[in-house]
Amino acid sequence: MFGAQIKEFIIDNTTEGLRPFIGQMDFEPAAKCWCGGQPEPWTPEFALYLRCPSCGCKPVRFRPTTESLQRFYSSTYWYEYQQVHKCPTVEERFEGDMLDRVPLYLNWLRGLHPPPCKVLEIGSGNGRLLFELKQAGYDCTGVEMDKNLAALVTNKTGVTVVHGSFPPGNDPIYDLIVIIDVLEHAPDQINFVQNVKSRLSSSGKVLVHCPVLDTLEASIQFRHMFNPLSHLWIHTSESFSKLWLEAGLRSAKVGELFNMPVYAVNKL
Repeated sequence: MFGAQIKEFIIDNTTEGLRPFIGQMDFEPAAKCWCGGQPEPWTPEFALYLRCPSCGCKPVRFRPTTESLQRFYSSTYWYEYQQVHKCPTVEERFEGDMLDRVPLYLNWLRGLHPPPCKVLEIGSGNGRLLFELKQAGYDCTGVEMDKNLAALVTNKTGVTVVHGSFPPGNDPIYDLIVIIDVLEHAPDQINFVQNVKSRLSSSGKVLVHCPVLDTLEASIQFRHMFNPLSHLWIHTSESFSKLWLEAGLRSAKVGELFNMPVYAVNKL
């Protein structure tokens, strides 16, 4: 299956809200799981996802190319895409996130490492968490794929937000790294966690929040998590743990938010 056939297959098996974006993207088969396993067909309920028999992870069957993902996240994701899905704007999220998630993230992060210390948030979005961390005495940096959003948040919060997927290679080591709703978007999972480890101090901690679904019943309940344009991997508890161990990092659940686990990760 190639080119137009792949797009037609995705359109036939996805929601109406995603269809306008599919024509703007190119796709390639996801030949291997992050662990090296050979993914197999999973269930007709989720025709756009496979299941890895080695680790249980659910990789998307056809992945947007690197160039397509760069275009998607640099200009489309935070505005057109959010509008189609009737999500709040970035500006609205800056206010709204303080009403539910940000106070909980702040408590978990204080428990992992109180201020002062250096914090990096990967995929910092509207920047509210970084702003509150700065107010609490942390030395903060963010990275964001959308150049315009990075500049907007820097101007609004006074926190430096770098354009890109990771800070420059000469960037300092961090005591806390925050990864919220980001891991599932990273095409190369091993490279991502290795990059995280390379920026983490010897006693540093990582806070991770992402979709983790262990059963078909849970997957059906949270069907909206299976978004083939951006959620390239849906982890199970087993595959999540194995991924970080592959990079020499240990994960442990520290809480739950929106029915998904929140993890702390540290070096072995």
